[in-house]
Amino acid sequence: MATREETAMISINLRKHRSGSGADAQPAADFSDVYRRFLKPVYAFIAYRVENRSAAEDITSRIFEKAWRGFSGYNPARAEISTWIFAIARNCLTDHFRDTARKPAEVELPADLRSGAATDPEPLLEALELRNEVRKALNSLGPQELEIMGLRFGATISNREIAKIMNISETNVSTILFRSLRKLKTQLEGGINHD
Repeated sequence: MATREETAMISINLRKHRSGSGADAQPAADFSDVYRRFLKPVYAFIAYRVENRSAAEDITSRIFEKAWRGFSGYNPARAEISTWIFAIARNCLTDHFRDTARKPAEVELPADLRSGAATDPEPLLEALELRNEVRKALNSLGPQELEIMGLRFGATISNREIAKIMNISETNVSTILFRSLRKLKTQLEGGINHD
């Protein structure tokens, strides 16, 4: 999610545009609506795909900065606003993975364990182990599978909208989701049975 400072900066920029000429006031109001409407789904999509909250917040901030800068060029006749904003999100995510060379990051310890405040660390360690197993299973999926899973379960976007965003058929989205979930289930059951 955007930090308080970034949210404040966006708000300041929106006020600047609103106080400008009458022509600028409408697009600024529209971007404010876009920001409010898509901040949570975009952040959820990104958080679903990256290992830590800090990276998800940074990437989300970059997405909305790019969207803000390009908003005047957005053409509703060419694509729905959701398709446009998630195309920016997909590109920023690709840039992130390219920059980090998709190195698997270690999952952060819960704050209770880091601080030593946990009275019984066993349930927290079990949760951390389960999270690592899920992350390993997710990493066994291909890029398109991960992207579709992130859009569906992270951003909670419908299959129809995912099909538009990814420029594939809705049936293809459903098939990929089904196969991806089956692959994850097999992966997780295999990991659990081997312990």
